[in-house]
Amino acid sequence: MPTDDPASPAPVAARTSQGRRSLLRALTGGGAAAALTLSTAQAAQAAPGAAAGALDPFATDRFRPSGRVREYWLQADSYAHNVAPNGKDGMTGMKFTADQTTYQAIGYRAYTPKWGSPLPADHGPEGIGANSGVPGPVLRAEVGDVIRVHFRNNDAHYKWPHSIHPHGVRYDQDNDGGWMSDDPRRPGTAVAYGGSYTYEWTCTEGSVGSWPYHDHAAPQAVAHAAASSAAPSAPPSAGMQGMSGKPGDSPPPSGGAQADAFSAGGPVMEIGAELGLFGMIAITDKDTPPVDREFVLFFHDLASADAPSLKQDVSLCNGGAFVDNAPTFTARPGDRVRWRVGTLGNSFHVFHVHGHRWRTADGWVDSQVLGPATTLTVEYREDNPGDWIYHCHVPGHMMRGMAGRYRVTR
Repeated sequence: MPTDDPASPAPVAARTSQGRRSLLRALTGGGAAAALTLSTAQAAQAAPGAAAGALDPFATDRFRPSGRVREYWLQADSYAHNVAPNGKDGMTGMKFTADQTTYQAIGYRAYTPKWGSPLPADHGPEGIGANSGVPGPVLRAEVGDVIRVHFRNNDAHYKWPHSIHPHGVRYDQDNDGGWMSDDPRRPGTAVAYGGSYTYEWTCTEGSVGSWPYHDHAAPQAVAHAAASSAAPSAPPSAGMQGMSGKPGDSPPPSGGAQADAFSAGGPVMEIGAELGLFGMIAITDKDTPPVDREFVLFFHDLASADAPSLKQDVSLCNGGAFVDNAPTFTARPGDRVRWRVGTLGNSFHVFHVHGHRWRTADGWVDSQVLGPATTLTVEYREDNPGDWIYHCHVPGHMMRGMAGRYRVTR
């Protein structure tokens, strides 16, 4: 049973006196801080006219450099991944075999400089997380910092081009990572298998919160996946010929095998992200309160049509499906707890934790809705011991595995 961070959620107000800026983040955090804990005094500041100037939509979010560079060496690795390694759903009692729940995943991993060796897991409140691939490592920085990510594509199974596209931080076009067919050679948008690229993003005051990063390279045809491990793949259409990670990188192999599959099966947008290429960016500032436990959780769906070895569609928590396969988070009474929850895919999800509530700008809640590619930051002080579960409250997603344990021990 995989155990992620040594913490989990519970109710009780955590953030009590951080002023107007914390309140505004909760109200307008761009999906980053929509669930920050608020005091009654802060809520009163949201009265009409109280924060009118701060909410100016035309205000410029300037970057004021701190002089710090946060440097990461990330690699996209492909590997066989069993979403239910213990073969059982702890909630329903359903049983599975490894051949039913294993697929070829692709995940980002953090390495020592020059991609020397994978970094060890670090589940502390300032750590990178499990660093096991799905999700990728937590990229952390503070307002004023530059995040520099050296990325290498080691997708030896599919041999597809990949990229990294960030949310929440500031970047120019050469650091966007989003591929377009009318500009296929734009740097960093489709890094070929074996190629590399370096991205730089800046952290403004508006970057504070939780944000996803993910693959946004050229769409691919899943129909070719079965053969891709045996032979190098070609770009899926003539418009993708000559893709490269950056000037000087070698373009991907040319040929027509994948082009045939692409035209027959059709492209899948962000197929790399669906298969596991995503992670969390966590940006803090001087007003961000310290916590004892921080959990990063992604709700994401995987269709068997896009991962043909799976025997059914699955709904995942950090790459795991079903209770006791999804991460188990743990905490103790008195802990200051923070959840950074993100989503990717085509579905809306509802984050819910049994036995716990947290405070938002709209009052106390125990469930919150997230749309695709959005995030939620929840903070509170733990006060309710027990063996709880967290899950998406969409019943179909629960049945397909989107649930895990949250243990609060004395």
